[in-house]
Amino acid sequence: MKVDCWQIIGIDGDRSCPELAEHIHCRNCPTFVDAARWFLDRRPEEDYIDEVTGLNTNMSGGAVRDAGVPVMTFRLGREWHGLPVRVIEQIHAEEPVRRVPHRGNPGFLGLTSIGGQIELCMSLHAVLGVEGGEQSISGIHRWLVLRLGNERWVAPVDEIMGVVHVDRKAIQPLPSTLERSPDPASSGVFEVDDKRVSLLAPDPLLRRFRASLA
Repeated sequence: MKVDCWQIIGIDGDRSCPELAEHIHCRNCPTFVDAARWFLDRRPEEDYIDEVTGLNTNMSGGAVRDAGVPVMTFRLGREWHGLPVRVIEQIHAEEPVRRVPHRGNPGFLGLTSIGGQIELCMSLHAVLGVEGGEQSISGIHRWLVLRLGNERWVAPVDEIMGVVHVDRKAIQPLPSTLERSPDPASSGVFEVDDKRVSLLAPDPLLRRFRASLA
């Protein structure tokens, strides 16, 4: 389903849509709500379970097998985190986010459009329990477009540090308090330029994103 009339004749387009007179803003229009409902209620594809199982095997059962694993590192608030480059589809500039009515979970920011496709925009700050966000040195925040399972997810970050290649021997285990968590989001920690970076595991992150839509 591809519906992006709000970018063409709606609030982000030339505003020629006759429905604007009644609804004032696209987010109040049934077309936008129907598009949101389709994204939230769509059934996963047949190979979804296999995809998720693969992520779990890769990240939790001997997650980093080879030296020099490429990791995209970024900042959330005052914390530094990383994700395997294999789940990063692209880095994108900020786009408008449209809230979905009656969806109040802080982990779900709303819907956005990347390349004309409607995407779910999630808050890494909320799903990871990171407080606030800070201005980047460049003054420009970035969005990560992630491929988790067979789904695309968009997540804003406060600053991108870049790709580092991490030797598996340099990845330290989680503190005991976090290891006892029933579903820790991180698979370990490592250091880059005196920064302590949490290596996020894609499978738990996927579960947290999906839980935020419930």
